Amino acid sequence: MAYDALITAKEMDRLLPYLEIFQKHGSVPGTTSGHDRCETEVVRNFLQELSGTGFMMVFDWSSWVAEHEIYRDIDRNIEDHIRHADLETLRKLVTSYVRGDRYTEGVLIRVIENGKITQILKRLKMLREEMQE
Repeated sequence: MAYDALITAKEMDRLLPYLEIFQKHGSVPGTTSGHDRCETEVVRNFLQELSGTGFMMVFDWSSWVAEHEIYRDIDRNIEDHIRHADLETLRKLVTSYVRGDRYTEGVLIRVIENGKITQILKRLKMLREEMQE
């Protein structure tokens, strides 16, 4: 699927099983604590689904993060912002985390562990449920 594809209920349904996985473990399944972890199969599968659904976007993510200061510090509590985010913001945030991980290894694992990905998936679930109404 192409980047910037329209994200339909079908694509959302492919990503939502990861909500339970990440919530259940509270961390990255298959890893131990510390920053010297390797990528797990769950994370690889999640990345494949993000790519396969077209969830990630092509845009100047580093400029977007710079313009949206609230998202710069990956340890900052942004749960309220995520809870009210639209689909485009969720997609940009996930894209920024994945792209940022290429430059700073461990970013993606960190946002999984600190609950940001779970929060994003919860909001995605809410948006998905709104589509059914």
